[in-house]
Amino acid sequence: MGLSQTISGATSRVQYIRMNRPVREAVRLLSGPDVDALVVIDGHRSEDGAILGIVTERDIFRAMAQGGLEVLDGLVWMLAKDDFIAVDVSVSPENRLKQFCAHKVDYVAIMDGFSLQGVQSVWDCIGETPARGANPA
Repeated sequence: MGLSQTISGATSRVQYIRMNRPVREAVRLLSGPDVDALVVIDGHRSEDGAILGIVTERDIFRAMAQGGLEVLDGLVWMLAKDDFIAVDVSVSPENRLKQFCAHKVDYVAIMDGFSLQGVQSVWDCIGETPARGANPA
């Protein structure tokens, strides 16, 4: 199940996966268009599931480099990063970019209070950050 949100002009597609699903299913979902990360939930629906973490292609590749192809048969919750960085939806792209750099992460969760609004990649954030010296339109 997916949800599209617009965050400061960039569309972030949030895709959820239940914690008890195999990593192989996560790979299939991540191969879809505009899906950069999966939000791992403990529950049956995204509306009532607790967020356990975020899984990206890079997380799966790193796990496979260490554990081989057997990783694909494991459960997705074992790869979920529960220490993901979250920023408020009101934070400017420039300040979001600072968070990416400060925490050395590829993705941040965009939150409105306790409600997940999207997951943004560093590349999307760079794309919406005005160049220094450029006049905003």
